[in-house]
Amino acid sequence: MMDPQSYQTDALTGALQPPQSRSLLPVFLDLGGQRVLVVGGNEMAAAKCRLLVGTGADIVVVDPTPADELRHMAEEGEVRLLHRAFALADLEGARLCYVTLEDASAAEAVVAEACARGVLVNAVDRRLLCDFVTPAIVSRGDMTIAIGTAGAEPALARDLRGRVEAAIPPGYDKLSSFCRDWRAAASVALAGRDLRRRFWDDVLDGPVAEAVLAGNRAEADRLMGALVVRAAAGRLSVPQGQAQLVGAGPGDPDLLTLKGLRALQRADVVLYDKLVGPEVLNLARRDARRIDVGKRCGRHSLTQAVINTLLVRFARQGLRVVRLKGGDPFVFGRGGEEMEAMREAGLTVSVVPGVTASVAAAARLGIPLTHRGVSRSLHLITAHGADGRLPEHNWKALAQVGGTLAVYMGIRTLPQLVDRLAEAGLPLSTPVMAVENATLATQRTIPGTLHSIAERVAETAPDGPTLVLIGQAVALAHLSGPYIDGIPGAAMRA
Repeated sequence: MMDPQSYQTDALTGALQPPQSRSLLPVFLDLGGQRVLVVGGNEMAAAKCRLLVGTGADIVVVDPTPADELRHMAEEGEVRLLHRAFALADLEGARLCYVTLEDASAAEAVVAEACARGVLVNAVDRRLLCDFVTPAIVSRGDMTIAIGTAGAEPALARDLRGRVEAAIPPGYDKLSSFCRDWRAAASVALAGRDLRRRFWDDVLDGPVAEAVLAGNRAEADRLMGALVVRAAAGRLSVPQGQAQLVGAGPGDPDLLTLKGLRALQRADVVLYDKLVGPEVLNLARRDARRIDVGKRCGRHSLTQAVINTLLVRFARQGLRVVRLKGGDPFVFGRGGEEMEAMREAGLTVSVVPGVTASVAAAARLGIPLTHRGVSRSLHLITAHGADGRLPEHNWKALAQVGGTLAVYMGIRTLPQLVDRLAEAGLPLSTPVMAVENATLATQRTIPGTLHSIAERVAETAPDGPTLVLIGQAVALAHLSGPYIDGIPGAAMRA
């Protein structure tokens, strides 16, 4: 139990707070066959018992009127239930003690007795009375990840657990068991720490792990046996380079896919566009080489041919290369050209899709890109051709189809775009929304109509990447952010 004199009083709430300089040591305890006492029979007690059941501990719950869940666990033989009040003898031989009593005085009395007998104690929701805290836990088979905040804010630990749960594929329990099964054989066959490290790197980054995660244990065992033999003979292959074209999404790091995140965290080299913000780029491995290739509409620091050359060069060096692109690699991202360059070089390339700007911007603004009775189709077009001019499209078809039109890279040619659509018959009253820096804190929206949007955008002169949404569905936007006229929810002006 921590010394109450080391705590400080919060100036605002008056509550006791642990000293900021103190940190807790994370330790994994083997409780197999050990007595763990739980004093209290409420829902908190049941939650602690659920956590303890898988440890093999001898769980003893003491309470005169235990909750139904605890009764059921006792019937299943998972806990021993004593239908009475706490007695001092209950602490005899206990390794840990959890106290879930709601009465503060009663909880303090149990804690004092546990401390007097050298039993580590945790009083739920009473940090001042705890020798230890139970972390938020992520389990994947034999693999356990513990997350703690020193008991300062359990809700934060639960939030972090959710994020970690999402970042680790469920199949990792199989991979953990597989590695455990092969560890002894690998240790006997492979001499030296460096060799074993290289070997396990090959296992986790290559076809062995892929086979395990795909559920093909027989193939994984076959590949593993062959890899052990090669490693023992000093014939570990030079790693084969590969490239992944990863969509970074529109800018908000929360919209990066889990697969994209894993690719970034395994990359040796990251070639990134100007459209990729630092919040996303910082998710890459710290020691990864990062190269700004500067791709942005009308502003290219490197040509596409040079970028293709870099992809091939780094992959041939046996490196894992990520080509990190704003939005989705295959939506006006020239990802197809980069994929062809890798394939022509005989190298492995894969694609991780990203959330494209039109979908993200519409979601942020509450615009259903398709809506029954309003918009039955969605068309994605670019307004920036290879020569910098407005490309030719079937304007008549776009004007008459009655769907939603998402225009990428359209700011410079917006007046010509408006003219083409109007000439093709799209009503000048059609709602239009220009969205700059979609999903970022700096997002700005410029509402208007086909008649007014070019003038309003010119007045605003957005410098960030700007998407233009056109169609009747745009009128359904929920205007509640920073708008150019400064009036949230303002009607679109003709």
